[in-house]
Amino acid sequence: MKRLLRGVFFLLPVLGAAQGAEGTDGAGGGKGTFSGKVVEIVIGERELSDTRKFLEWAKILKRAEEEMARAVVLRINTAGGNATETFEFMEQIADLTIPTYAFVEGEALSAGALVAVSSTKIYLTPKSLIGGVGFVSSDEKELTEDQHRYMSLSLAKVRSVVGRQGRNVEVVQRMVFPAEEEKTYGRVVVPKGTLLTLNASEAVSEFNGAPLLAHGLVANVSELLEAEGHADAEVVAGEAKKEEPEVVDPGKRRGVSRPEGQEEGSFRRGKEESFEGQVVILRVGAHDLMNKQSFKYWRRMMRRAEDEQAAAVVFDLDTPGGLAFDTKELMTELTRLKVPSFAYVNPHAYSAGALVSVAADRIYMNPDGQIGAAGLVSSAGEIDEMMRKKLHSVFDAHLRTVAKKKGYDPELIRAMMIPDEKNDRVFGEVVVAKGTLLTLNAEEATSLRNGKPLLAKKIVNSIEEILAEEGLEGVPTIRVEPTGFELFAWWVARYSFLLILAGMGAGYAELKAPGFGVGGVISLAAFGIYFFGNHLAGNLAGYGMAALFVLGVLLILIEIFLIPGTGFTGIAGLLCVLFALLFGAVDFIDWGDWKVGEFSGNLLDILRGPVLTLAWGLFGGSILVLILMRFLPDAPLFSALVTKQELAGGASLPDDAAGHEDRVGWTGETITDLRPAGKARFSGDELDVVADGQFIFKGAKVRIVEENALRVVVSEFEAI
Repeated sequence: MKRLLRGVFFLLPVLGAAQGAEGTDGAGGGKGTFSGKVVEIVIGERELSDTRKFLEWAKILKRAEEEMARAVVLRINTAGGNATETFEFMEQIADLTIPTYAFVEGEALSAGALVAVSSTKIYLTPKSLIGGVGFVSSDEKELTEDQHRYMSLSLAKVRSVVGRQGRNVEVVQRMVFPAEEEKTYGRVVVPKGTLLTLNASEAVSEFNGAPLLAHGLVANVSELLEAEGHADAEVVAGEAKKEEPEVVDPGKRRGVSRPEGQEEGSFRRGKEESFEGQVVILRVGAHDLMNKQSFKYWRRMMRRAEDEQAAAVVFDLDTPGGLAFDTKELMTELTRLKVPSFAYVNPHAYSAGALVSVAADRIYMNPDGQIGAAGLVSSAGEIDEMMRKKLHSVFDAHLRTVAKKKGYDPELIRAMMIPDEKNDRVFGEVVVAKGTLLTLNAEEATSLRNGKPLLAKKIVNSIEEILAEEGLEGVPTIRVEPTGFELFAWWVARYSFLLILAGMGAGYAELKAPGFGVGGVISLAAFGIYFFGNHLAGNLAGYGMAALFVLGVLLILIEIFLIPGTGFTGIAGLLCVLFALLFGAVDFIDWGDWKVGEFSGNLLDILRGPVLTLAWGLFGGSILVLILMRFLPDAPLFSALVTKQELAGGASLPDDAAGHEDRVGWTGETITDLRPAGKARFSGDELDVVADGQFIFKGAKVRIVEENALRVVVSEFEAI
């Protein structure tokens, strides 16, 4: 039984790691399933960095050609990947004789953009971005001859593929290498030294009588196929074992329904005050934009405000900045909000704070307010020049999209993030010196240019003045801030792996001690805090996941104590425990968005963090169990925790004992329950013993059937 228990704990980290390393099969379906159908290949975030995916996609393209598929749709949402494999994949796509369509449903940046331009036609969703390819080099000025040759050959491949598909080669080249001088393509301007990244409306804009890059804007693959005359075609997944996309009612709001296992009864927080008809105020303090949990909290509050029909949402900002990409996602969420949103700069909105302000419907300034200085920096040190250009390209395109939607001047917002090294920039009375970033005080932000405020609508002294200005005077307000429980839950979500580690170690200690003691209490507390904390932090943990975890533990205990050796109940219990721990840490909003097709990444992006948490917890827990196996029996503290009433004193191996082989066959009586370990008395000597495959009660007659340097094994017998 000890070997079985140890084997279970050794197996835990292996299974945990397997959650994040699930293999891929070949193209799904039987022979001929692609004939006359549209084959869909999903290219998600980071999949262009997985060499196995390229092999799988190559097989799918070959089958589609051989079995005469009607068309291939490349569903792209990715920001980069491996260059060499991507160039080969481009040529494979261009070599097909059947039509290929790239459907960009978020981002086709870097390697993703190269895949898109290899297709016959490109379609984008209205909020998509494409471009920003570039070649990242640690020292662009000191490229070796081989690197120059590689870049030259790469560009030649790109030109060849793009030319075969009838696209403007120069436009695509500007995505790959920075322009040596300012370039203009219709209404799109590419400043000198930058990479071209296009938002959706720019990609479909006209240049020289033809679309600049993409053929149209669509909301989904069905609209794409209808535009291309394939509305009657059946769409089949080109990826092995991929589930069919969930059909979503267009009238249903994106991803706000609570996922399964999170119904009304799930760890209820208590009845919260409704936002209906109220103005919701969200405070963004000095360090909030540096905390990933803050972004999750604001997203939940905005979803609640929309669901419960709040009158408006106000962001009360006083922050020096924060995390760039998390802020970018928050901006996207804010632009989707269907209730009015206002930013109150009170008094500072620098860097990421300025970007959040721009995503609101209107900006108001405190009399001492300042906004701007949104340049990109890295906590790890100086950003490589090419990487900085790529980041500027991506954020510039995103800011143009947001600024145009909210009615702000894109060039003004760009001046906050990207300096112009050669020329001064002038915005009405405001002059931005060359090489500097734009930061506006309250008077400058509200100054008029062409009869309109430069950025902010008005200078105000309070949120009440904002409400009066917006016709919301007298409307009740509710200031929403994380409670103490939620702040504690953020800590739990961040350090969940420590709770798994503690729960495993304490659980093992409890199994080794008779009765129920401190180890069991610690283990229950650790796992209880894990589920309760992750629920409060906005993850899927709830009654459903907690019940599944308890079921798994019960099955494991049944395997150990009641029906040892069967294997099935133990494995089933282990899987239940792993599933509950893994999905209990999954973000509930991301899960809901993924289910209805609104999540910007794929399922792996959702599970990556929880898988790492689980793997680290299981690995650390296994190490702790090994340490306890080595040192626990001799620890004075552990000895003090053992139930004294059941364990009488006595040496396990008396000094005058005979050799081990002499005790086989001895008979005696148990003085504790054997579960399977315990104590038994033989001719006045008390020994540590282990039951041979069964539970033996205290007072039973036993016989020694095996003894070695590590243990004494006994079996029960009936006395005559």
